Amino acid sequence: MSKTKSARVENLLAKRAIHEQWAGDYRTIENEKFFEEAFDYITGVLDSPKDATILDVGCGSCAHSVRLANRRFNVRAVDFSESALEMAEANIKTRGLEDRVRIQRENLLNLTFADDTFDYVLCWGVLMHIPDVTKALSELMRVVKPGGTIIISEGNMHSPQAVILKALKLALGREKATVKKTTAGMEYWKIDDKDALVTRQADIGWLLETFKNSGFTLKKRVAGQLTEVYTMVSSPSLKRLIHGLNNFWFRHIRNPHLSYGNILILQKQPTPEERMNGSIAKRRQQQSKYSR
Repeated sequence: MSKTKSARVENLLAKRAIHEQWAGDYRTIENEKFFEEAFDYITGVLDSPKDATILDVGCGSCAHSVRLANRRFNVRAVDFSESALEMAEANIKTRGLEDRVRIQRENLLNLTFADDTFDYVLCWGVLMHIPDVTKALSELMRVVKPGGTIIISEGNMHSPQAVILKALKLALGREKATVKKTTAGMEYWKIDDKDALVTRQADIGWLLETFKNSGFTLKKRVAGQLTEVYTMVSSPSLKRLIHGLNNFWFRHIRNPHLSYGNILILQKQPTPEERMNGSIAKRRQQQSKYSR
């Protein structure tokens, strides 16, 4: 990946306009039902202790940080964009969650946190816009404690939405982006003299294999939204129909293979040395207990 392209992506992601556009597309009243049910499901799988700390990477305006805080998490919300963090601070202050959500500027490609810092990490719809996705994944994996959990949401390149829209746009000559197939997925690049935006539909199999090779096991893979075509239509009644379908799909079906959105919940396994050290520490605690 050329530094020029990466720099252009960073330049775009630093701007407030792109975050306002995404908020307008996805952080809508119609989407609230899905997101609330999705985060109820995720926190149910995590079964975390009260007041556990979670890292929200690429937090944007902190919409998901708010959901986590409302579910009794303490949140470290980080983003590369100062403009996004300004939106996040206003959002958190308006909701009175300053004691629950701590905001700071971080670059996903070079997180300042030490190894094995967090029990839980959320990265929702972020990796798809990172050119060097392999480096981003390595940073996410690095800051998770052994036994800790990463939650990722990404688009699925093999979903009917992705396959059909790609074929239609190519057939009708409507594809304005430069399309590139990579091992990580199908990348759609929009580039001008100053800015660039990459949107990657992930090869979920590649993602899972990458995590497996780094010592993670898959706890859950479930559907996110069946489709995101509501961002492409203007009719309110059609939007409501699509949102209704998405909500039904998540509530009753949850087949991730057919869904555009995929939610992956992965656990970091301790190394043999860490397991041995843990067993030794546990035996010492037991011996100390019985020697009193």
